[in-house]
Amino acid sequence: MALVLGPHASSVYHWTVALLLFVPALWLWIAERGRSLRDAPRAVLLVCAALLVWACLTLFWASGGHQVERIKVPLFIVLYLYAWVAWGLSRPERVEFLLRLTGLGMALSALVAMLAFPWRDIVWTHRMVGFDMLDGPNLSAYAMGAAFVWLAQLPPARAGWRAWWLVALATLLVFVVWTGSRGAWLALFVCLVSQPLWRPGRMARWFAGGGLLAAVAVIVLKPAELLHRGLSYRPQILERALAMIERHPWGGLGMGSKYTIAVGNRSWTHSHNLFSNIGIELGLPGLALWLVLWCWVGWIGWRMRAATLGRVVLGLWVFASVALQFDGPSLLRSPRPEWLLTWLPFALALMLMTRCASRASLQRDVTAGKPPIES
Repeated sequence: MALVLGPHASSVYHWTVALLLFVPALWLWIAERGRSLRDAPRAVLLVCAALLVWACLTLFWASGGHQVERIKVPLFIVLYLYAWVAWGLSRPERVEFLLRLTGLGMALSALVAMLAFPWRDIVWTHRMVGFDMLDGPNLSAYAMGAAFVWLAQLPPARAGWRAWWLVALATLLVFVVWTGSRGAWLALFVCLVSQPLWRPGRMARWFAGGGLLAAVAVIVLKPAELLHRGLSYRPQILERALAMIERHPWGGLGMGSKYTIAVGNRSWTHSHNLFSNIGIELGLPGLALWLVLWCWVGWIGWRMRAATLGRVVLGLWVFASVALQFDGPSLLRSPRPEWLLTWLPFALALMLMTRCASRASLQRDVTAGKPPIES
């Protein structure tokens, strides 16, 4: 997403995701007959299935064409979740390695984007953006901010790698600041200052102190950076979005339906709030189902905060819960930057709970003298 460059970067990215993620996930599901989900929390799977099935049902009254093609998105989500669970069960030690490696790759992309900024032909002359899929300041900040959050929970054990880890964190932080995305700034601030509540050790206090100092510095030295754009029409946009939900409360407009929110002579193609956008597209039933899943993710992150991946889940949940109040076009679109703030924390939480249940089941079998089932 962050590293693919060139005029056909979007096609390269989607084909790469299909070949390296979705096709292997589908093959694995067929080969093991869905065995990796045997110990997954049933209630959560049912709620997730209900959300995706409801989204498909809304296609019957959705506007625009290509309704059949939109069904691919729920299927992609299912395969994405299954891939995380299956891989987390078979090679749990590699999950943290993958997140760490991906975070470093995102930092490299951020560095390249910043170094090339003077020669890039982009709309925003003073706000940083990423490449191709990260084509807007807010989404760029959200993606790099999410990478900062999970990478901050994964300090390398070797002292030699610690310097590169700090450089990567600093690079991601500079990128987020340069985007001028106040939603991402606030989300990072809340995530950093709340760390002492759910992360033990001195490092959490260092992050919290750094967040407080940065906030004070901006307020004292650069208050115009916070105030010169006002509230960016967010209250008016939310008011129009709630009115749209009120007009179609139960069925919504349908998954993937296009709509426009107008305020004066300005217009937007989404509600700049993930939760209100879900209400607009899927109605109150879809919004309620997602809120159940989202609250469950936060609860699992809190319960598992003693584990590294539990803190990754909780950190992403805190960051996303704030950031997605200010932007986040859609929950149900083909793999895009928003997935790092929505389906990634859900997939990690599902993987953690499935792994715990699988270990407990194996322990019961060993205690009872039963041979373990090969997975």
